[in-house]
Amino acid sequence: MTSAAARTRLPGQVTAIAAAFLVSCLGDGLAITALMLDFHDRATGGLGIAALFGAMSVPAILLAGLAGRISDRHPARRVLPPLGVGLVGVCAVMSLTDAVALLVGLLAVLSGLMAIAAPVFVKALFQASPAPLISRAGALVSMASNLGFLIGPAVGALLMDAVGLRGVLLVDAATYLAVPLVALCLPAPSESATTADPARPAQQSGFLTGLRILGQHLHLARVVLVGLVLTFALQVTNVVEIYLVRDSYGATATVFGLLTTAWAAGQIIGAGTAGRLLSERATARPAALSACAVGAALLTIAALNSLPVLFVLTALAGAANGAFGVVRQTALGRTIDSAGQGSAAAAHAALLNIATIAGLVGAGFVGAVVQPRTVYVLAGGLLLLALATTHVYRRTGPAPTTATRTEPGAVATATALPAD
Repeated sequence: MTSAAARTRLPGQVTAIAAAFLVSCLGDGLAITALMLDFHDRATGGLGIAALFGAMSVPAILLAGLAGRISDRHPARRVLPPLGVGLVGVCAVMSLTDAVALLVGLLAVLSGLMAIAAPVFVKALFQASPAPLISRAGALVSMASNLGFLIGPAVGALLMDAVGLRGVLLVDAATYLAVPLVALCLPAPSESATTADPARPAQQSGFLTGLRILGQHLHLARVVLVGLVLTFALQVTNVVEIYLVRDSYGATATVFGLLTTAWAAGQIIGAGTAGRLLSERATARPAALSACAVGAALLTIAALNSLPVLFVLTALAGAANGAFGVVRQTALGRTIDSAGQGSAAAAHAALLNIATIAGLVGAGFVGAVVQPRTVYVLAGGLLLLALATTHVYRRTGPAPTTATRTEPGAVATATALPAD
């Protein structure tokens, strides 16, 4: 039986945000693919590629405090237009230079601007979504992002051959026009948002505040912790996946590309399914089941030696990972009060980037001394161990308290949701 929340139409603001993510993620996918191909052709070696990934990840860590303060203190409609103009401008400048060091530096600036915009988008998404629709809204944005990153690399490779790096970067600049345009679809800031009340103490915000908010709610803290281990495990396996496919299976590059497509398709399907199922359900059990499914899939991949089974398990793991992402986003939106959502989102993004960097570094060391299948065993085992540890802590710890969003318009619907 279909629930009322599953039948309710999503607000137009949510659709606009999802469209902006689709376009901008497509641009990011084609740009990073073109940059990697360009750096490879210039024989910059592993150091150049590592610098690209560092430029994409480190700014979100360094700017988490600033991003949280901006998103919690200023309305999205006021913040996104200048950020969008800045993104377009940086991409345009990147298209005019050939120096590797300058390209890496400008990519870091671009990533810094996106690190500031991301929590602004997250908070705008939560505010635009009634409480029962948070899961569907998060699923739509997740599906749009995954679709953009799925299409982007293929388009980037084709454009690289057709118009070169400069043309690709100009296309990426054009996609960032979606950021200021989506701001037009968001509500204008209220009088209270534009005028500070001197009698009211300033709301705390920033990276440390975001960490405190994430840690205040035990269920949310457990989901975040498992998510960090999940990110670490998947980054480790992503590094050695090419060796598993090409060396262990002796498969072609086409097979590897199709395997990546199967993972992305699974993520899209998993996110969409989770978005509908979570409309009127708590997030604790789906979080545990989806993370457990990823861990079990990694262990099974290591144990079996069948290429068709590898495709099936990869798609299933992708679906479980996509579902977990929606579960985590839903838990964030339901649990955290509107005043701290930006800081919490920025702090969470910083933690995810730290886990990503740690996974890439760890894979370099572990992959050099053990076989790819052993890496899959270690990654899957670590994820299941983290899940079991948080489950034991949940059983022995104090009873969780339920805190739901309290912004106007969400109170009435939030009370009908099950406690997490």
